[in-house]
Amino acid sequence: MSLTVWILLGATVLLLIGMDRLSSRVIQPALRPVERTVPELGLAHEDLRIQSGDHELAAWLIQPHEAQPFEPLVLVAHGWSANYSTVLRLAGPLAETGHDVLLFDVRGHGRNAPEPYVSVRSFRDDLMAVTRYAATRFPDRQLVVIGHSMGGAAGVLAAAEGAPIDGLVLVAAPSDILRVTAEYLKDKGLPGHFLVNVFRPFWWRRIGSTFRPLTPSRRIRELDIPLLLIQPEHDMRVAREHAIRLAEAAGIDYRLIPDREHTDVLGDPLTLRFVLEFLEDV
Repeated sequence: MSLTVWILLGATVLLLIGMDRLSSRVIQPALRPVERTVPELGLAHEDLRIQSGDHELAAWLIQPHEAQPFEPLVLVAHGWSANYSTVLRLAGPLAETGHDVLLFDVRGHGRNAPEPYVSVRSFRDDLMAVTRYAATRFPDRQLVVIGHSMGGAAGVLAAAEGAPIDGLVLVAAPSDILRVTAEYLKDKGLPGHFLVNVFRPFWWRRIGSTFRPLTPSRRIRELDIPLLLIQPEHDMRVAREHAIRLAEAAGIDYRLIPDREHTDVLGDPLTLRFVLEFLEDV
């Protein structure tokens, strides 16, 4: 081959390497500090470590009283770049009403070691590992998962893959991972849909497949468990269209929380009321 061809090949390889690294940067979570901690609740709890493949996940089990077999165990999953303290806004009041609650940090988040990237598959796999732990430790308890944002997407995917989940609550959950990623990049002033289409093949390599089996609006159709969809009215991170698509796919209605945004919806009394009613039904 001529020198020109070798130069073009070398430039192509360097371009692909650069794009691969940039695609990882997009899915590297920006870590947030832990805000309120579980010990600050003043309730009985355990500090746990739960194995998920090669990863050890930091977790908390809050047990405000001696559990009864008929009471469900509530597992609360946080979203992208968040940690257990984010969902503690809802988990804390649930525990204070007497419910046992299991919280955990997804790999690369919270009290866990940083990771170069974290995908929706990582969220799904970690949630599946935590549900298996809970089902093994409490074999006579029903397990209800509450997932916020990406944690909600993980809840749909984990349940569709056979995780031992008896009820699922989705709070501000995305219906499509690529769509919500494009919307996020667009909010940052970037050409979101263009970048998502460019990076998609690099992300396929990291998740080990296409995004079809990792799309919540597709997989939610497979679920045959009680579902509750909650959407904040003024969510600028996961728009209401995502709740509409999930509700249509599941064949149910969603509950709108007025005057709330993506995260503060977790602390709204109406959100707590809807969840408590759901737990009673389950």
